[in-house]
Amino acid sequence: MKSIRANLATCIVALFALAFTYVAPAFAVDIPDDDDQDILIRSALMTFNDANMTGNYSVFLAKASKEFQSQFTVEKLATAFASFNKSKIDLEELATADYESYEKAKLDGNALALVGTFKTDELEVKYNLHFLQNDNAWKLSGINVDANKKKQ
Repeated sequence: MKSIRANLATCIVALFALAFTYVAPAFAVDIPDDDDQDILIRSALMTFNDANMTGNYSVFLAKASKEFQSQFTVEKLATAFASFNKSKIDLEELATADYESYEKAKLDGNALALVGTFKTDELEVKYNLHFLQNDNAWKLSGINVDANKKKQ
């Protein structure tokens, strides 16, 4: 016959184990479904486009992850993307264009990596976007865009 103390200890351990199995998935980061990935890609690129077309990177920075915001200022972004701003390549048609993912969406640590290309009649745009979870929402943490006008 087990003592009351042993039974109590067993119950406490079982409760912690049970609680952990319910709490652990809350901390796990899941890859968004295809529709949510589509929204992330298009909204990031459209915000990037708006910043480049206007030369105002404040909204772009405000919509990015806390980690991104801690590394960059509006001025640094304007300098980094000066070539996009000067070229005036308008990515607006990407809002409805088809794209191909180079790689399946993946988690790199806690960062979601989305890589692919848009091909329109006028442009070829390669993107490599990284997102982090901030307050239960995916926020941009890294961006690499290569946009070229097709030769006509």
